Amino acid sequence: MSEPKILLQEWSPVCNIQAFVERTDSSCYFYLWVKPGMEDATVKSCWICNVVVAPKELDIEKMKQGIAPAMPEEYILHDVRGMELEVEKLKIVWFEEGNAAALLSEDEIICVIPCWSGFRGFHGYSKYAKGMAVCAWGLAEALETIEARVKRSQVFWDWFEYEPDYWKVTQKMHLDALEKFFGPCENYYAIDNEEFPPKALIRGVKDSVIYGITAGVSLIPMPGIELYDSEDYRKDRRMELGFAVVKKHEELCNQMFSYLSAASAYPWREDTFLAHGHTIPYDRIAGFAAVLFVNPRMVTSLEMPEYESFMEDPINLLWVVPITKEEYQFAQQHDIGETLRQVKGDIARIHIFDGEPKFIVSCRLLS
Repeated sequence: MSEPKILLQEWSPVCNIQAFVERTDSSCYFYLWVKPGMEDATVKSCWICNVVVAPKELDIEKMKQGIAPAMPEEYILHDVRGMELEVEKLKIVWFEEGNAAALLSEDEIICVIPCWSGFRGFHGYSKYAKGMAVCAWGLAEALETIEARVKRSQVFWDWFEYEPDYWKVTQKMHLDALEKFFGPCENYYAIDNEEFPPKALIRGVKDSVIYGITAGVSLIPMPGIELYDSEDYRKDRRMELGFAVVKKHEELCNQMFSYLSAASAYPWREDTFLAHGHTIPYDRIAGFAAVLFVNPRMVTSLEMPEYESFMEDPINLLWVVPITKEEYQFAQQHDIGETLRQVKGDIARIHIFDGEPKFIVSCRLLS
């Protein structure tokens, strides 16, 4: 057996994921290597085609040895004697979120590994597969939906490549929204480390409250949301982050603005998303143990900037609310609706840090 040959490889524009096409002595496979080099790295795979005569049955022993098997004859649509890919025609199109990809031959989709690959034995779709085989499902039935996603993704990434002023346009949209919200911008911080995508954090003051709000995080939709909300995932997939604090605790600004900067990369680094009601441990504020993300779109009377839609998607702001250990435990045990029902005082000020806990937590419910 000769060594497998890599026909094409490419990194995701935003996620720690490498895509590659590999040819072995028997078949070609499309792979997504998620978080390579890390302890929790995973590999998603999808059969593309056989390059030899199709076997009658799947070679289970090869699979146990970690060798990609050829597809059995009953599940293939190409010539049973095998076929070869035209390497010079191959290209990879990343989905907008950066965590899924399609393999095209010129303009024709031949294989897709969507974000739901790896669930319930599903690997991906292949043009040359038939039915629901072990290593790939047939593409034909899903083609209409997948084709629309791929075309939209191509338009999306082309915008960054061919629109030289895309950041100026985006930056102005955010500055306009934020200055309408809290008045003139006091400080502007680049938080992208000169890496794609460009991002900033903008500071402003209104009614003795200091605000730090990101700008540009929403350029890229967050991965994974459609696994939990497949019907309406586009309304939640773009977000910005914000922190508000009274002037008495202004010393927290640098610390929390640094946190917003780090958290702004979290969804793409970890292949996940942040949303209303999510919590993350954070104990760097004395007396507090975590942060709670609150979306003003989900809370009547809670303020937020008025953003224009981007790429036909709404932009969500997630306020970062420090919470105590008891509040964190309660939030982990209850949904966000019940948690917000425990707010003490004016819920319209839940996002403004003043050094005091925001919730009334029952000891009985925590026991």
